[in-house]
Amino acid sequence: MIPVLSPGTEALSRQSPPPEEGGSGNGKRRLGFTIIELAIVLAIVGILAALAVYTYNKVVTKARFTQAKTVLKHLQKTETIHYTDFDRYTDNVALLNLDRVKYNHYDVSITILDNGMNYLGSAKGVGAMEGDLWFITRDGEPTQDNTAKARF
Repeated sequence: MIPVLSPGTEALSRQSPPPEEGGSGNGKRRLGFTIIELAIVLAIVGILAALAVYTYNKVVTKARFTQAKTVLKHLQKTETIHYTDFDRYTDNVALLNLDRVKYNHYDVSITILDNGMNYLGSAKGVGAMEGDLWFITRDGEPTQDNTAKARF
């Protein structure tokens, strides 16, 4: 024999148990999150934010190091052009059109060696790159000073 249900009893049988019969054990149903769950989520978000800031700072520093290398390679090329025109190198940075605004994290200077037949270019960090120092010669790659505070 099949039990016959009245129209209202079928809907009641599909509902969740009343609050006093199930749930967390204290007789009430939980709504929302506990403080522990929220604290764990905040800790994870904090760790991820710290990693993002650290990575961002590393990328910014690497970009500034790239700026030092770029300005010194530019210096090397313009010194070569000046040498082909005048048969000697110059220590006048303005003559070489090195834009101070474009290379704003480094002060560029040139030291003439061997009576104008050789030079040593240097890029000294300013502002955020204070303590950083790079060098280049007429036939070399930019090299960082071993005693520089900021290391690449």
